[in-house]
Amino acid sequence: MSTVGLDSILANQSSVDTATKTASSSHKDTFLKLLVTQLQYQDPLNPIENTDFTAQLAQFTQLETLTDMGQSLDMMRSLQGSINNIQTLSFIGKQVSATGNTLNYAGNDVGISFVLDDPAADVEVNIYSEQGTRVRSIELGAADAGDCTLTWDGTNTNGEKAASGRYTFIVEATDYNGRAVGSKSYTMGEVTGVRYDGGMTYLIIGDKEVTISDVDKISG
Repeated sequence: MSTVGLDSILANQSSVDTATKTASSSHKDTFLKLLVTQLQYQDPLNPIENTDFTAQLAQFTQLETLTDMGQSLDMMRSLQGSINNIQTLSFIGKQVSATGNTLNYAGNDVGISFVLDDPAADVEVNIYSEQGTRVRSIELGAADAGDCTLTWDGTNTNGEKAASGRYTFIVEATDYNGRAVGSKSYTMGEVTGVRYDGGMTYLIIGDKEVTISDVDKISG
């Protein structure tokens, strides 16, 4: 899963266009084969009425028109997707603030940032693997409302180094009465790359990744 450039974007668009044309041609060929077969095996004593034959030709014309329209719409959607992907490259070098709780661990310390809605008597940050397994729990104790930051050194609950990859973190906080305190995970920093995976666009910010929809502020 590497950062995708313009060449791969256009290559993906080309493959989509080819698949669309193939499907369109298949539908029309099938209709024509059925029509020709019907003409070959019609009863000479009871041939197809002119009105019926004309209606079938009209159906074929409608099918061809709808297929061409569908193909055009697919091409427009593919082109728009490629344009959007290319435009996201303009985020590189920008300072952004985005919500999200994804960590991209590559062997180095990873920073974790979040905001507490109210003062908390106990704050715990749980880190999970992509498979949903809890890798590490970090106890922070009491914390004031507002911005909170900490660093994960990449070790698991056994003190061993975790494997490189993508992780998520969840903040659990309670006040002095044992009630839950709301929190919001976020990340801030310079966009250093863009990654496309499974139809989603991710902005790479240091050791973190966020989706375009998570960005709430852009500067620089």
